[in-house]
Amino acid sequence: MQVRKVVIDNFRNKSHLELDFGRRLTILVGENGSGKTTVLDAVSIGLGAVLTLLPKVSGITFKKTDIQQKSNAKAAFTRIRIETFSDLFWDRTERRDKSKNTISSIPPSVGLLKLREFINNNVIDPFNEDKDFILPVYSYYGVSRALLDVPLRRRGFPKTHQRFESLENSLNAISRFKSAFVWFYNKENEEQRLQKEVRDFDAKLPQLETVRNAIIKFFPGVTEPHILLNPLRFAVKMNNEVLDIMQLSDGYKTLLSLVVDLSTRLTLANPKMDNQLLAPATVLIDEIDLHLHPQWQRKIIGDLLNTFPNTQFILTTHSPYILEALNNHLMRYNIKELPFDDPIVNDIFPLSANDVEAYFFDNGNCLNILNREVNLIDDKLIHPFNDLAAVYDRMRDVQWKSEKHD
Repeated sequence: MQVRKVVIDNFRNKSHLELDFGRRLTILVGENGSGKTTVLDAVSIGLGAVLTLLPKVSGITFKKTDIQQKSNAKAAFTRIRIETFSDLFWDRTERRDKSKNTISSIPPSVGLLKLREFINNNVIDPFNEDKDFILPVYSYYGVSRALLDVPLRRRGFPKTHQRFESLENSLNAISRFKSAFVWFYNKENEEQRLQKEVRDFDAKLPQLETVRNAIIKFFPGVTEPHILLNPLRFAVKMNNEVLDIMQLSDGYKTLLSLVVDLSTRLTLANPKMDNQLLAPATVLIDEIDLHLHPQWQRKIIGDLLNTFPNTQFILTTHSPYILEALNNHLMRYNIKELPFDDPIVNDIFPLSANDVEAYFFDNGNCLNILNREVNLIDDKLIHPFNDLAAVYDRMRDVQWKSEKHD
C-alpha cells in the first residue's frame, strides 16, 4: 500500500497537481512557500483515511481552511486522491458547504469503498480471526520533530501495547517521541522479567533488540540505547560516555528521535516478523536537512534506505547537498556492474532511478528534475542553487579581464 501517485484538487494554494512517487524515494525541492509541505500534508490527509478504518486509531482529515480560496471566494471543494503500487485507489473530499449548487458542481468521487474492502479483507478480518497479516506503517515527521517530549514521570504509562497503536498519531506532523519512549521503557522491564525467568542476563527481547539494532546501525558511534531512572531519560553510549539524549546536538536529537519512533512503530505493527525493519512503510519527512551538518546531509539518504529497506520515503529539502548526495546514489547504481576498487565509492548505497522521483517547485510550477536519459538529477533546472555560482562566475570574469589589462 505504498503510494504511487497523489492527485490534489483545490487544496490550499494548489488548484490541481498530480505527482508520481518513487517506490523508495521521492524528493521535493523548492524555496519556502513553494508548496512542498502542502504536498506532504495532502498525502497525509489521503493516507489518514486508512487510519480512520482501523479500530482504536484516530485518523486525520481536512480542515475548512484547506479549501482553496481565490479573490475572497472559496472553491466548491477540495479533494485528495491516492493511488498505490498495488492498484488500490481512493479519494477524500471536503465540500465548501452542503448547498445543492455546491454539491452539483463537484465531480464524482470514488470515495473509500475499495479501501474499506481492502482493509477489512487484509487487516480487520485476519486480526479478528487471529491470523497473520502485515500492517503497513504510515508516518509523518514535521519540522517540530527536534522538540522531544520526554516524559518526566512514569505515572500513567500504559502496561500493554496493541498493534494498531503503531499508527496512533502517526500522521500528525508533531513531535511524538513520548510514545516511543514509553514503549521502550515497558519493553526494557519486560526484558528484565524474561532474564529473571530464564536466569540469563544476556537474554534479549527480540522486539526491543530490533529497535536497538536500528539505532546502532544508523549511528555507528552510538551503543547501548537504554532508559535511565530518577530522573527519567533516554540515554546512549558515545565515546565510552553515557549521555542523556537531551545532551546531544540538535542534529543527533532530530535523527535519533525519528529512528526510535519509526523503528518502534514498525516493531509494534508487525511483532511476529523476524526482522520488523523489513516491514513496509511510507514515511513523510519535512526538511530532511533540518539541523544537519553538510557531512551528514550527504549520507542521510543512504542511511535511511539502508536501515529501513522496505520503507518508501517522501522528503522535502532546501539543501543542494541532499541533491548531490542523491546523484551519488544514482551513479553508484549506474556503475554497479563495472569493475572498480574504491572503498569510498563502494560504501555508497546504490539506488536505482526506477525507484526515485524528484521535483522542483518554482513560481507555482512543479518540474520533474530526474533526467531519465542519464538517470541522474538535472540540477541545471534548479535556478536558485545556481545563482551563487553564476555571481561567482561574473566576479571571476571581472578578475580575468583586469589581469589581462595588467
